[in-house]
Amino acid sequence: MKKIIDFAIKNPVLITALLCVVFYFLPFKPKPFGDGQFHTGTQQLIEYILNGFQGNINIDKGFLTLFCYLIPYSVVYAFHNDDLFFYSGVIFNCIFVCLAVYYLFKTFSLLHFTDKAKFAVLLLMSLFPIHIYYAMGILGEAFGFFASTMMIYFWSKHYNGIAQKRDYLFLALSIVLLYGIKPSMLPFTFVMTLYFLMLKTPKVNKLYFALGIAFIPIFILVERSLDDSNFEFKNRVFRNQILWSRYELRDEPFNWLPQHGQDKFASGDYLNNLKKRHELDSICKVNNYDRTAYFIQWVKNDILSNPGLTARQYSLKFFQAQSFIISPLMKSDKSKVVKYGIHIYINAINYVLVFTGLFALYRLFRRKKYLLFFPFLFFWGWGLLYVFVFHSEQRYMFPVRPLLIFLFAYWVSTGGFNKKAALSTS
Repeated sequence: MKKIIDFAIKNPVLITALLCVVFYFLPFKPKPFGDGQFHTGTQQLIEYILNGFQGNINIDKGFLTLFCYLIPYSVVYAFHNDDLFFYSGVIFNCIFVCLAVYYLFKTFSLLHFTDKAKFAVLLLMSLFPIHIYYAMGILGEAFGFFASTMMIYFWSKHYNGIAQKRDYLFLALSIVLLYGIKPSMLPFTFVMTLYFLMLKTPKVNKLYFALGIAFIPIFILVERSLDDSNFEFKNRVFRNQILWSRYELRDEPFNWLPQHGQDKFASGDYLNNLKKRHELDSICKVNNYDRTAYFIQWVKNDILSNPGLTARQYSLKFFQAQSFIISPLMKSDKSKVVKYGIHIYINAINYVLVFTGLFALYRLFRRKKYLLFFPFLFFWGWGLLYVFVFHSEQRYMFPVRPLLIFLFAYWVSTGGFNKKAALSTS
Protein backbone atom coordinates (compact mmCIF):
# COMPACT_ATOMS: atom_id res chain seq x y z
CA MET A 1 0.00 0.00 0.00
CA LYS A 2 2.84 2.37 0.85
CA LYS A 3 4.34 1.83 -2.60
CA ILE A 4 1.01 2.73 -4.22
CA ILE A 5 0.74 5.89 -2.13
CA ASP A 6 4.34 6.87 -2.89
CA PHE A 7 3.81 6.32 -6.62
CA ALA A 8 0.55 8.31 -6.62
CA ILE A 9 1.83 11.37 -4.78
CA LYS A 10 4.95 11.46 -6.97
CA ASN A 11 2.97 11.20 -10.22
CA PRO A 12 -0.26 13.22 -9.86
CA VAL A 13 0.11 14.66 -13.38
CA LEU A 14 0.54 11.23 -14.96
CA ILE A 15 -2.55 9.95 -13.14
CA THR A 16 -4.51 13.02 -14.24
CA ALA A 17 -3.41 12.56 -17.87
CA LEU A 18 -4.45 8.89 -17.82
CA LEU A 19 -7.83 9.87 -16.37
CA CYS A 20 -8.25 12.39 -19.20
CA VAL A 21 -7.74 9.61 -21.75
CA VAL A 22 -10.13 7.25 -19.95
CA PHE A 23 -12.74 9.95 -19.51
CA TYR A 24 -12.71 10.82 -23.19
CA PHE A 25 -14.10 7.38 -24.03
CA LEU A 26 -16.82 7.41 -21.37
CA PRO A 27 -20.39 8.04 -22.59
CA PHE A 28 -21.13 11.05 -20.33
CA LYS A 29 -19.68 14.40 -21.35
CA PRO A 30 -20.77 18.04 -21.35
CA LYS A 31 -22.20 19.55 -24.53
CA PRO A 32 -19.24 19.61 -26.98
CA PHE A 33 -19.34 23.36 -27.63
CA GLY A 34 -21.23 24.50 -24.53
CA ASP A 35 -23.51 27.31 -25.62
CA GLY A 36 -21.33 27.88 -28.69
CA GLN A 37 -20.04 31.33 -27.68
CA PHE A 38 -16.41 30.34 -27.16
CA HIS A 39 -16.42 28.18 -30.29
CA THR A 40 -17.73 30.90 -32.61
CA GLY A 41 -16.02 33.74 -30.76
CA THR A 42 -12.56 32.17 -31.14
CA GLN A 43 -13.10 31.73 -34.87
CA GLN A 44 -14.18 35.37 -35.10
CA LEU A 45 -11.01 36.37 -33.22
CA ILE A 46 -8.86 34.45 -35.71
CA GLU A 47 -10.67 36.11 -38.61
CA TYR A 48 -10.22 39.50 -36.94
CA ILE A 49 -6.46 38.95 -36.76
CA LEU A 50 -6.24 37.61 -40.33
CA ASN A 51 -8.19 40.64 -41.60
CA GLY A 52 -5.57 43.03 -40.31
CA PHE A 53 -7.25 43.60 -36.93
CA GLN A 54 -10.49 44.75 -38.48
CA GLY A 55 -14.01 43.59 -37.77
CA ASN A 56 -15.95 42.75 -34.65
CA ILE A 57 -16.24 39.84 -32.26
CA ASN A 58 -19.37 38.77 -30.43
CA ILE A 59 -18.32 38.55 -26.76
CA ASP A 60 -21.00 37.32 -24.38
CA LYS A 61 -18.80 35.73 -21.70
CA GLY A 62 -15.17 35.51 -20.61
CA PHE A 63 -13.11 37.52 -23.11
CA LEU A 64 -9.77 35.86 -22.31
CA THR A 65 -11.23 32.38 -22.88
CA LEU A 66 -11.18 33.21 -26.60
CA PHE A 67 -7.42 33.83 -26.35
CA CYS A 68 -7.01 30.51 -24.50
CA TYR A 69 -8.63 28.66 -27.41
CA LEU A 70 -6.84 30.84 -29.98
CA ILE A 71 -3.74 28.61 -30.00
CA PRO A 72 -5.39 25.21 -30.62
CA TYR A 73 -7.99 26.66 -32.98
CA SER A 74 -5.29 28.46 -34.99
CA VAL A 75 -3.44 25.19 -35.53
CA VAL A 76 -6.45 23.57 -37.24
CA TYR A 77 -8.18 26.69 -38.55
CA ALA A 78 -7.21 26.07 -42.19
CA PHE A 79 -9.39 22.94 -42.26
CA HIS A 80 -12.56 24.73 -41.02
CA ASN A 81 -13.71 21.51 -39.41
CA ASP A 82 -15.72 21.51 -36.15
CA ASP A 83 -14.44 18.05 -35.19
CA LEU A 84 -10.84 19.26 -35.42
CA PHE A 85 -11.69 22.41 -33.46
CA PHE A 86 -13.22 20.21 -30.78
CA TYR A 87 -10.33 17.72 -30.57
CA SER A 88 -7.69 20.46 -30.47
CA GLY A 89 -9.63 22.35 -27.79
CA VAL A 90 -10.09 19.28 -25.59
CA ILE A 91 -6.40 18.40 -25.85
CA PHE A 92 -5.53 21.97 -24.83
CA ASN A 93 -8.01 21.80 -21.93
CA CYS A 94 -6.40 18.59 -20.68
CA ILE A 95 -2.92 20.13 -20.84
CA PHE A 96 -4.07 23.03 -18.65
CA VAL A 97 -5.84 20.71 -16.21
CA CYS A 98 -2.63 18.68 -15.88
CA LEU A 99 -0.65 21.90 -15.34
CA ALA A 100 -3.15 22.94 -12.67
CA VAL A 101 -2.70 19.61 -10.85
CA TYR A 102 1.08 19.98 -11.10
CA TYR A 103 1.02 23.40 -9.42
CA LEU A 104 -1.58 22.29 -6.90
CA PHE A 105 0.70 19.51 -5.65
CA LYS A 106 3.67 21.85 -5.85
CA THR A 107 1.75 24.12 -3.47
CA PHE A 108 1.19 21.20 -1.10
CA SER A 109 4.93 20.49 -1.04
CA LEU A 110 5.71 24.19 -0.61
CA LEU A 111 3.58 24.31 2.56
CA HIS A 112 4.84 20.91 3.76
CA PHE A 113 1.49 19.15 3.63
CA THR A 114 1.69 15.49 4.58
CA ASP A 115 1.82 12.59 2.12
CA LYS A 116 -1.46 11.44 3.61
CA ALA A 117 -3.09 14.73 2.61
CA LYS A 118 -1.66 14.54 -0.92
CA PHE A 119 -2.90 11.00 -1.43
CA ALA A 120 -6.33 11.83 -0.02
CA VAL A 121 -6.63 14.74 -2.47
CA LEU A 122 -5.61 12.60 -5.43
CA LEU A 123 -8.05 9.89 -4.38
CA LEU A 124 -10.99 12.31 -4.13
CA MET A 125 -10.08 14.00 -7.40
CA SER A 126 -9.95 10.61 -9.11
CA LEU A 127 -13.20 9.32 -7.61
CA PHE A 128 -15.05 12.42 -8.81
CA PRO A 129 -12.96 14.06 -11.59
CA ILE A 130 -15.25 17.00 -12.31
CA HIS A 131 -12.20 19.02 -13.45
CA ILE A 132 -11.65 16.44 -16.19
CA TYR A 133 -15.35 16.26 -17.05
CA TYR A 134 -15.40 19.99 -17.82
CA ALA A 135 -12.23 19.62 -19.90
CA MET A 136 -14.17 17.41 -22.33
CA GLY A 137 -15.94 20.36 -23.96
CA ILE A 138 -15.22 23.82 -25.36
CA LEU A 139 -15.94 25.56 -22.07
CA GLY A 140 -14.10 28.04 -19.87
CA GLU A 141 -13.93 25.82 -16.80
CA ALA A 142 -10.56 24.16 -17.49
CA PHE A 143 -8.84 27.53 -17.78
CA GLY A 144 -10.72 28.87 -14.74
CA PHE A 145 -9.47 25.85 -12.78
CA PHE A 146 -5.92 26.64 -13.90
CA ALA A 147 -6.18 30.36 -13.07
CA SER A 148 -7.48 29.64 -9.55
CA THR A 149 -4.71 27.12 -8.95
CA MET A 150 -2.04 29.57 -10.05
CA MET A 151 -3.48 32.26 -7.78
CA ILE A 152 -3.34 29.86 -4.81
CA TYR A 153 0.20 28.77 -5.71
CA PHE A 154 1.67 32.26 -5.94
CA TRP A 155 -0.23 33.41 -2.86
CA SER A 156 1.16 30.44 -0.96
CA LYS A 157 4.68 31.51 -2.00
CA HIS A 158 3.92 34.94 -0.55
CA TYR A 159 2.55 33.36 2.63
CA ASN A 160 5.65 31.18 2.94
CA GLY A 161 7.94 34.19 2.53
CA ILE A 162 9.73 32.88 -0.56
CA ALA A 163 8.02 34.90 -3.30
CA GLN A 164 10.30 36.81 -5.67
CA LYS A 165 9.39 40.13 -7.32
CA ARG A 166 8.23 38.41 -10.50
CA ASP A 167 5.96 36.11 -8.46
CA TYR A 168 3.83 39.12 -7.56
CA LEU A 169 3.45 39.91 -11.24
CA PHE A 170 2.39 36.31 -11.89
CA LEU A 171 0.03 36.44 -8.91
CA ALA A 172 -1.66 39.49 -10.39
CA LEU A 173 -1.77 37.93 -13.86
CA SER A 174 -3.43 34.80 -12.47
CA ILE A 175 -6.13 37.03 -10.96
CA VAL A 176 -6.46 38.86 -14.30
CA LEU A 177 -6.84 35.51 -16.07
CA LEU A 178 -9.47 34.45 -13.55
CA TYR A 179 -11.43 37.63 -14.23
CA GLY A 180 -10.98 37.30 -18.00
CA ILE A 181 -12.40 33.79 -17.95
CA LYS A 182 -15.06 34.43 -15.32
CA PRO A 183 -16.09 38.13 -15.48
CA SER A 184 -18.35 37.54 -12.46
CA MET A 185 -15.13 37.50 -10.41
CA LEU A 186 -14.42 41.22 -11.05
CA PRO A 187 -15.56 42.32 -7.53
CA PHE A 188 -13.24 39.70 -6.01
CA THR A 189 -10.30 41.05 -8.02
CA PHE A 190 -11.06 44.53 -6.69
CA VAL A 191 -11.23 43.40 -3.04
CA MET A 192 -8.15 41.18 -3.41
CA THR A 193 -6.19 44.07 -4.90
CA LEU A 194 -7.12 46.39 -2.04
CA TYR A 195 -6.27 43.69 0.50
CA PHE A 196 -2.82 43.09 -0.98
CA LEU A 197 -1.99 46.78 -1.27
CA MET A 198 -2.84 47.21 2.43
CA LEU A 199 -0.41 44.49 3.52
CA LYS A 200 3.00 45.26 4.96
CA THR A 201 5.21 44.15 2.10
CA PRO A 202 8.01 45.93 0.18
CA LYS A 203 6.79 48.59 -2.23
CA VAL A 204 8.51 46.86 -5.13
CA ASN A 205 6.28 43.82 -4.60
CA LYS A 206 3.21 46.05 -4.69
CA LEU A 207 4.52 47.72 -7.85
CA TYR A 208 4.89 44.40 -9.67
CA PHE A 209 1.45 43.34 -8.49
CA ALA A 210 -0.08 46.63 -9.64
CA LEU A 211 1.56 46.27 -13.07
CA GLY A 212 -0.16 42.91 -13.50
CA ILE A 213 -3.55 44.06 -12.24
CA ALA A 214 -3.37 47.02 -14.63
CA PHE A 215 -4.18 44.60 -17.45
CA ILE A 216 -7.79 44.40 -16.22
CA PRO A 217 -8.84 47.93 -17.29
CA ILE A 218 -6.82 47.45 -20.49
CA PHE A 219 -8.70 44.25 -21.29
CA ILE A 220 -12.03 45.91 -20.48
CA LEU A 221 -11.27 48.69 -22.97
CA VAL A 222 -10.10 46.22 -25.63
CA GLU A 223 -13.18 44.06 -25.11
CA ARG A 224 -15.50 47.03 -25.51
CA SER A 225 -13.79 48.05 -28.72
CA LEU A 226 -14.10 44.54 -30.18
CA ASP A 227 -17.51 43.52 -28.89
CA ASP A 228 -20.09 43.32 -31.67
CA SER A 229 -22.91 42.27 -29.34
CA ASN A 230 -25.72 44.60 -28.37
CA PHE A 231 -25.36 45.88 -24.80
CA GLU A 232 -29.12 45.60 -24.49
CA PHE A 233 -28.63 41.84 -24.80
CA LYS A 234 -26.27 41.86 -21.81
CA ASN A 235 -28.63 44.10 -19.85
CA ARG A 236 -31.49 41.72 -20.59
CA VAL A 237 -29.45 38.75 -19.39
CA PHE A 238 -28.60 40.69 -16.22
CA ARG A 239 -32.28 41.50 -15.58
CA ASN A 240 -33.36 37.93 -16.21
CA GLN A 241 -30.67 36.59 -13.86
CA ILE A 242 -31.54 38.76 -10.85
CA LEU A 243 -35.28 38.17 -11.37
CA TRP A 244 -34.89 34.41 -11.68
CA SER A 245 -32.87 34.46 -8.47
CA ARG A 246 -35.93 35.81 -6.63
CA TYR A 247 -38.03 32.85 -7.79
CA GLU A 248 -35.40 30.13 -7.66
CA LEU A 249 -36.30 27.66 -4.86
CA ARG A 250 -39.19 29.94 -3.84
CA ASP A 251 -42.23 27.64 -3.95
CA GLU A 252 -40.35 24.48 -4.93
CA PRO A 253 -37.31 24.65 -2.62
CA PHE A 254 -36.04 21.17 -3.43
CA ASN A 255 -36.32 21.26 -7.20
CA TRP A 256 -32.61 21.72 -7.92
CA LEU A 257 -32.65 20.89 -11.63
CA PRO A 258 -31.07 23.58 -13.84
CA GLN A 259 -33.99 25.51 -15.29
CA HIS A 260 -34.18 26.66 -18.89
CA GLY A 261 -37.92 26.39 -19.51
CA GLN A 262 -37.39 24.41 -22.69
CA ASP A 263 -39.12 21.19 -21.77
CA LYS A 264 -41.70 19.56 -19.52
CA PHE A 265 -39.32 19.71 -16.56
CA ALA A 266 -39.66 23.49 -16.16
CA SER A 267 -40.51 24.14 -12.52
CA GLY A 268 -43.41 26.20 -11.19
CA ASP A 269 -40.81 28.64 -9.86
CA TYR A 270 -39.38 29.10 -13.33
CA LEU A 271 -42.79 29.57 -14.92
CA ASN A 272 -43.73 32.14 -12.25
CA ASN A 273 -40.47 33.92 -12.98
CA LEU A 274 -41.42 34.14 -16.67
CA LYS A 275 -44.84 35.58 -15.75
CA LYS A 276 -43.25 38.21 -13.50
CA ARG A 277 -40.72 39.08 -16.22
CA HIS A 278 -43.56 39.68 -18.69
CA GLU A 279 -45.42 41.75 -16.08
CA LEU A 280 -42.43 43.98 -15.31
CA ASP A 281 -41.58 44.36 -19.00
CA SER A 282 -45.15 45.48 -19.68
CA ILE A 283 -45.07 48.06 -16.86
CA CYS A 284 -41.79 49.46 -18.19
CA LYS A 285 -43.13 49.62 -21.73
CA VAL A 286 -46.33 51.44 -20.76
CA ASN A 287 -44.59 53.91 -18.45
CA ASN A 288 -41.38 54.25 -20.47
CA TYR A 289 -39.27 53.15 -17.48
CA ASP A 290 -35.64 52.06 -17.71
CA ARG A 291 -36.04 48.28 -17.58
CA THR A 292 -32.79 47.49 -15.81
CA ALA A 293 -33.30 50.11 -13.07
CA TYR A 294 -36.92 49.02 -12.57
CA PHE A 295 -36.02 45.33 -12.30
CA ILE A 296 -33.27 46.09 -9.77
CA GLN A 297 -35.68 48.13 -7.66
CA TRP A 298 -38.31 45.39 -7.75
CA VAL A 299 -35.74 42.81 -6.63
CA LYS A 300 -34.55 45.05 -3.77
CA ASN A 301 -38.13 45.54 -2.60
CA ASP A 302 -38.85 41.82 -2.78
CA ILE A 303 -35.78 40.99 -0.70
CA LEU A 304 -36.73 43.56 1.96
CA SER A 305 -40.38 42.44 1.98
CA ASN A 306 -39.53 38.75 2.34
CA PRO A 307 -36.52 38.42 4.69
CA GLY A 308 -37.49 34.94 5.89
CA LEU A 309 -37.98 33.63 2.39
CA THR A 310 -34.68 35.19 1.30
CA ALA A 311 -32.81 33.58 4.21
CA ARG A 312 -34.32 30.20 3.32
CA GLN A 313 -33.47 30.61 -0.36
CA TYR A 314 -29.88 31.60 0.33
CA SER A 315 -29.43 28.77 2.83
CA LEU A 316 -30.60 26.27 0.23
CA LYS A 317 -28.60 27.95 -2.53
CA PHE A 318 -25.44 27.39 -0.50
CA PHE A 319 -25.99 23.68 -1.06
CA GLN A 320 -27.67 23.80 -4.47
CA ALA A 321 -24.96 25.95 -6.05
CA GLN A 322 -22.26 23.59 -4.78
CA SER A 323 -24.04 20.37 -5.72
CA PHE A 324 -23.59 18.70 -9.07
CA ILE A 325 -26.91 17.81 -10.66
CA ILE A 326 -26.57 16.07 -14.04
CA SER A 327 -29.64 17.43 -15.78
CA PRO A 328 -29.69 15.02 -18.80
CA LEU A 329 -29.49 12.05 -16.43
CA MET A 330 -32.32 13.32 -14.23
CA LYS A 331 -34.47 13.92 -17.32
CA SER A 332 -33.72 10.47 -18.76
CA ASP A 333 -35.87 7.34 -18.47
CA LYS A 334 -33.37 5.54 -16.25
CA SER A 335 -34.56 4.16 -12.93
CA LYS A 336 -34.62 6.35 -9.84
CA VAL A 337 -32.06 4.03 -8.24
CA VAL A 338 -29.57 4.85 -11.00
CA LYS A 339 -30.40 8.57 -11.08
CA TYR A 340 -30.22 9.19 -7.35
CA GLY A 341 -27.48 6.62 -6.77
CA ILE A 342 -25.09 8.47 -9.08
CA HIS A 343 -25.98 11.85 -7.62
CA ILE A 344 -25.60 10.66 -4.03
CA TYR A 345 -22.21 9.17 -4.96
CA ILE A 346 -20.74 12.25 -6.63
CA ASN A 347 -22.14 14.70 -4.11
CA ALA A 348 -21.04 12.62 -1.12
CA ILE A 349 -17.50 13.12 -2.41
CA ASN A 350 -18.21 16.73 -3.31
CA TYR A 351 -19.47 17.63 0.15
CA VAL A 352 -16.43 16.15 1.81
CA LEU A 353 -14.61 19.06 0.14
CA VAL A 354 -17.30 21.62 0.96
CA PHE A 355 -17.57 20.83 4.67
CA THR A 356 -13.87 20.25 5.30
CA GLY A 357 -13.35 23.58 3.52
CA LEU A 358 -15.53 25.26 6.14
CA PHE A 359 -13.70 23.45 8.95
CA ALA A 360 -10.32 24.41 7.46
CA LEU A 361 -11.27 28.09 7.21
CA TYR A 362 -12.36 27.99 10.85
CA ARG A 363 -9.03 26.40 11.81
CA LEU A 364 -7.09 29.05 9.88
CA PHE A 365 -9.03 31.74 11.73
CA ARG A 366 -8.52 30.13 15.14
CA ARG A 367 -4.79 29.88 14.48
CA LYS A 368 -4.73 33.52 13.35
CA LYS A 369 -3.37 32.58 9.94
CA TYR A 370 -5.15 35.57 8.48
CA LEU A 371 -2.88 35.77 5.46
CA LEU A 372 -4.52 32.59 4.19
CA PHE A 373 -7.91 33.04 5.82
CA PHE A 374 -8.98 36.40 4.38
CA PRO A 375 -8.09 35.94 0.68
CA PHE A 376 -9.70 32.51 0.65
CA LEU A 377 -12.77 33.81 2.49
CA PHE A 378 -13.07 36.62 -0.07
CA PHE A 379 -12.75 34.16 -2.96
CA TRP A 380 -15.25 31.56 -1.76
CA GLY A 381 -17.51 34.19 -0.23
CA TRP A 382 -17.85 36.21 -3.42
CA GLY A 383 -18.61 33.07 -5.44
CA LEU A 384 -21.45 32.29 -3.04
CA LEU A 385 -22.70 35.87 -2.93
CA TYR A 386 -22.88 35.90 -6.72
CA VAL A 387 -25.13 32.83 -6.87
CA PHE A 388 -27.26 34.20 -4.03
CA VAL A 389 -28.01 37.40 -5.91
CA PHE A 390 -28.04 35.92 -9.42
CA HIS A 391 -29.28 32.67 -10.91
CA SER A 392 -27.27 29.87 -9.31
CA GLU A 393 -25.55 27.24 -11.38
CA GLN A 394 -22.79 24.82 -10.42
CA ARG A 395 -20.40 26.18 -13.04
CA TYR A 396 -20.47 29.62 -11.41
CA MET A 397 -18.86 28.06 -8.33
CA PHE A 398 -16.38 25.87 -10.20
CA PRO A 399 -13.47 28.38 -10.05
CA VAL A 400 -13.52 27.88 -6.26
CA ARG A 401 -12.85 24.15 -6.73
CA PRO A 402 -9.02 24.36 -6.39
CA LEU A 403 -9.52 26.34 -3.17
CA LEU A 404 -11.74 23.61 -1.71
CA ILE A 405 -9.11 21.04 -2.66
CA PHE A 406 -6.41 23.13 -1.00
CA LEU A 407 -8.46 23.57 2.17
CA PHE A 408 -9.20 19.83 2.28
CA ALA A 409 -5.46 19.09 2.02
CA TYR A 410 -4.75 21.61 4.77
CA TRP A 411 -7.43 20.05 6.97
CA VAL A 412 -6.07 16.52 6.55
CA SER A 413 -2.46 17.67 6.90
CA THR A 414 -3.20 19.45 10.19
CA GLY A 415 -4.89 16.47 11.77
CA GLY A 416 -8.47 16.58 10.52
CA PHE A 417 -10.81 15.76 13.38
CA ASN A 418 -7.93 14.54 15.56
CA LYS A 419 -7.72 17.33 18.15
CA LYS A 420 -4.34 16.28 19.51
CA ALA A 421 -2.82 16.14 16.02
CA ALA A 422 -4.45 19.44 15.13
CA LEU A 423 -2.93 21.14 18.15
CA SER A 424 0.52 19.70 17.51
CA THR A 425 0.73 20.75 13.84
CA SER A 426 1.07 24.19 12.35
